[in-house]
Amino acid sequence: MIEELELKEVLQKFKKDLESFKSAKVKCALIGRSGTGKSSLINAIAGEEIAEVGEVETTMNVGEPLEHKGLLMYDLPGCSTSNFPKEEYLTHFNINQFDCIILVTSDRFYEDDLYLINELTKIKKPVFATRTKIDFSLDRAKRRGVSENETLVSVYNNMKESLEGYRVKGIYLTSSDFPQEYDLSKLLEDIYGSLSSFKKERFIADVNITSVKLLDKKREIAEKIVSRYSALAGANGLNPIPGIDIGVDIALMLKMSKDIREIYGLTEEQQEYNSQFIDKKHFKAFLSKIAQYGARYGAKEGIMILLKRAGAQVATKTASKYIPFVGQAIAAGIGFKMTSSIGTDMVNDAEEIAKEILYSFKNVN
Repeated sequence: MIEELELKEVLQKFKKDLESFKSAKVKCALIGRSGTGKSSLINAIAGEEIAEVGEVETTMNVGEPLEHKGLLMYDLPGCSTSNFPKEEYLTHFNINQFDCIILVTSDRFYEDDLYLINELTKIKKPVFATRTKIDFSLDRAKRRGVSENETLVSVYNNMKESLEGYRVKGIYLTSSDFPQEYDLSKLLEDIYGSLSSFKKERFIADVNITSVKLLDKKREIAEKIVSRYSALAGANGLNPIPGIDIGVDIALMLKMSKDIREIYGLTEEQQEYNSQFIDKKHFKAFLSKIAQYGARYGAKEGIMILLKRAGAQVATKTASKYIPFVGQAIAAGIGFKMTSSIGTDMVNDAEEIAKEILYSFKNVN
């Protein structure tokens, strides 16, 4: 009886953790002047076209974030404009609500940017100073005979000098046209490090895969997701209602499959975004692998095939649930083990596809 109660408590904790992950929201503000590439940067972070790209300010209503699952990104104009005077800026946009601030420029930071950094520091908001469109600077320098490395060092040092005495989390040189190159990965890693608890998990689960390090972080989150769904299947094994087991387990596995595909970017929207960076031959092959993955793990028929391979365990689970206490613990154990095994295969196969896609880009970190 004591073991049974302890088991229920453990399974309940896993269930609560899954709910906390799914409900977590990360609010990130991108602040900068019109034309600095905020919308393109948002898309590069999400790995999906969620922001309209243009040369004029496209998002003026902070009440309508650009949503990417649990990641909410707000495209905010710079301060000290006629519409948004700097003295009222933090209050007007309710800056206290944000988990992180990405201060964006495509050339240099101005007096109003430095003012904003100081004000954000006072309210203990992490600021990530980001220079976009670095590829344009490199192209211009190359035409003058300056090497890429010299240009990167020069631009970084110039940014560092202009921000001397101001507290920022880091300086990042990025290009939305080449999301796997330069400092975008470092920016995402540092934002992750500034967050707490389930917001860390939510952020890593939702951002674009721009480096091997981020791919490894996604593995950690995916394995936690599998454990939590496995616990739900285990709790289902403890359910005294006859006949509920298999139907519930299939539904759980389909939800788990959807979460894992989203973590690894194996969705139609994210692959449409990736298509601009991958040659057509490789992209077509990736789409075929993703379709096969969906047929195996994302459809009821595919899950049933996987369950049939574990037929003996399923039969034991259904029969053992009527044995008081010990039998229920066995049923829970089988449900947990079966879901965990299939979930681990889901993660391994998804990671393999995501890794192939990542390595199809040049200069992967």
